[in-house]
Amino acid sequence: MGVSQKEKIFFVEHLSLMLKGGIPISEALGTLRDETKSGKLRKILSETLERILGGESLGKSLEKYPRIFDRFFLSVVKLGEKSGTLDANLKYLALQLRKDYDLRRKIAGALLYPALIIILAIIIILIIIFFVLPKIIPVFQALQTMGIVGQLPLATKILLKLGVFLRKFGFLIPIVSILLFFFLKVIQRISFIRFYLDKIVLSLPVLGSIAKDLNLARFSWNFYTLLKSGMPILESLEICSDILPNEVYRKNLISIRSDVERGEKISFGLKKASRNFPPIFSEMILVGEKTGSLEESSLYLAQFYSQEADSTIKNISDLIGPILLIFIGIIIVLVALATIIPIYRFIGEIGVR
Repeated sequence: MGVSQKEKIFFVEHLSLMLKGGIPISEALGTLRDETKSGKLRKILSETLERILGGESLGKSLEKYPRIFDRFFLSVVKLGEKSGTLDANLKYLALQLRKDYDLRRKIAGALLYPALIIILAIIIILIIIFFVLPKIIPVFQALQTMGIVGQLPLATKILLKLGVFLRKFGFLIPIVSILLFFFLKVIQRISFIRFYLDKIVLSLPVLGSIAKDLNLARFSWNFYTLLKSGMPILESLEICSDILPNEVYRKNLISIRSDVERGEKISFGLKKASRNFPPIFSEMILVGEKTGSLEESSLYLAQFYSQEADSTIKNISDLIGPILLIFIGIIIVLVALATIIPIYRFIGEIGVR
């Protein structure tokens, strides 16, 4: 079990405040170790404290846990130690971690309501298929055989066949779902497949716009934090390309870093990748390069695209809820009618006779 983003934020924010208050790092780590509720983080802090008391630096100690602390995290910490501004660097790092955490929570929150509606609809449909129809349909079939009622409605027949299929092969659905999940996990680790999957996502009408805003916001926050921590531009671009999850943007940043290494400006490389970096992005970076305020430009872009992503996610969430509710309502009504119509037809036939 790893360390959650929330626990990492707790660690970084409190360590920054303690160091700023003049508390020695060994004492600060000891206090955080005693205060943390995470067993995994407590173990890491205990081992880190032992190494620091043995003369090792914090950055070097945290390197032992690459699955917990990525290259971006370690770079900011090491730069802070090297420049004597560890408390300030940890403050920038905490800000970036919290922004990333808040963004993930907003995405999860936006998806929660539609997911609950879909799950509720599936449960209602399954109850009708497995518990209601099996009790009603045999009666209609018997009455059909006796010639008392006519043919069942088409919707009822479809629902009946679906029920038979689910009763026979329903056990395969969770097995296939699990296998599909692991298959997707495996192929996502293959670089060129992930590149094309990410490219498809970026080209989608609404989802693509959200993905672009999220990647631009994440890159801007990371780039700002690294520059503010004292990282050189070339190394900042390299680390940003390493930690961005989207393969398309990673390749763009690798190409931009190569251009910068040859003496070009960052804005030049961004304009070459204008499909993924809009004009406002490259122009703001160009302004930052000309005026020597690249950090401020990156911060502005980070805040701008974070707000854009927040706004789009909120709008879609507000829109998709009612639409999904109507759609699910129609499906449930159709399923209910497929069950109720034969009953009324049966009552009508009996009344006529």
